[in-house]
Amino acid sequence: MYIGGEIMKILVCEENGDYVDHLIEKLKSFPCDEELVFESYTQTPGVAKRLEREEYDMAFLGGIINGRNGFELGKMLKEKNPDCILFFVCDDYKYMHEAFRADGFQLLMKPQEKLLASEFQRALEVYKKLHFQIHFFSLTGEVLNLVPSEIEYIETGMRETVVVTTKGRYKGFFEDLKRTKQMLVEYHFFQMHPRYFVNMEHIELIKSGELRLDNGDSVPTSAMNKEVIDDAIQSFLNCY
Repeated sequence: MYIGGEIMKILVCEENGDYVDHLIEKLKSFPCDEELVFESYTQTPGVAKRLEREEYDMAFLGGIINGRNGFELGKMLKEKNPDCILFFVCDDYKYMHEAFRADGFQLLMKPQEKLLASEFQRALEVYKKLHFQIHFFSLTGEVLNLVPSEIEYIETGMRETVVVTTKGRYKGFFEDLKRTKQMLVEYHFFQMHPRYFVNMEHIELIKSGELRLDNGDSVPTSAMNKEVIDDAIQSFLNCY
């Protein structure tokens, strides 16, 4: 599940200080479950130093910041935290290609930022999805908060459930297995076999009657649902 109220660090770097203040006030006015913490700069050197010890969840960057390339700063942010959601704020559409080459989430045009409200809400949905966690109750008494991308597959049996992740193998149970599976479908999970619910992002090799995952495990596939499974895998591959 996702629980709001997390601290969300947002970087704003643009050469016009008045515009920085304006943008931050606009962002604060939008509905949000998170606690927004802003850092603002009008020059890039200070940000570069901060990146040595800080990560940001979201950033709003000018294309050109006092003669320096804001898109290069965006690339640095992405190298530090690939999940950072990047907005570029410019006054000319000529920067569109640079924004996308820097893996920008959206290019906003000054001064109106007509898309700001809707795109900020869309970015928040992406943030929530990135920070979504599944609670798993281990037989050892520990409650594990599992990130979907870390789960290789879920194996269900008559008496217990086994979750295999990139960090280990755990026995226990989910509070509501059916609902958990329904939520994980959005993260590219599929029921490959009555006992195996697999994260397709971890499939390394597809063989007749089985799948080999990137951790070396092999899981069987259901012969009865072969066409459905093939379609699901093909649809997943078409997304990339």
